Amino acid sequence: HEGGHALVAELQPGLDPVHKVSIIPTAKGALGYTLQMPDEDTYLLSQRELEERLSVMLGGRAAELLVFNEVSTGAANDLEKATEIARRMVTEFGMTESLGPVRYANPTGVSYLGQVGGIRQDISPETAELIDRETRLFVEAAEARAVDLLQQHNEALHEIARVLLEKEVISGEEVQQIAH
Repeated sequence: HEGGHALVAELQPGLDPVHKVSIIPTAKGALGYTLQMPDEDTYLLSQRELEERLSVMLGGRAAELLVFNEVSTGAANDLEKATEIARRMVTEFGMTESLGPVRYANPTGVSYLGQVGGIRQDISPETAELIDRETRLFVEAAEARAVDLLQQHNEALHEIARVLLEKEVISGEEVQQIAH
């Protein structure tokens, strides 16, 4: 799982570099993590950059699909974060042709009855359905990109996993050497 995140991150050159990967469980309940460290502060992100980040988030799930032919509950948090970003791409950033350059998110971030986030209450059911569809398309495309990258670099994925099983931690430099 963690090897999938790390390899997808490494194979997309515009992303923050992988600094460290660990399969040691954390106090926060994570069973492992992939840490990316930015080279510089980023204030704006393009649609392409957001799509690449979504692919990294789904890299663990993609690795599970490739290696085990099924997914586990280990991707629950990744799916939550990826879906949130994809929904923001659709409702806040106007990144879909079908909905155009319109903001569908609540302007204050607080919706009816004080719920944080969400879409405006004044949109039609058809628009809400389109928002859901476009959000899903972003997430599915990101997973497909992750699967494709990992299929193309299957040997590297297995080598990263082997090193992680042996040492429990791998540096970004080691990931880079294995990937290239």
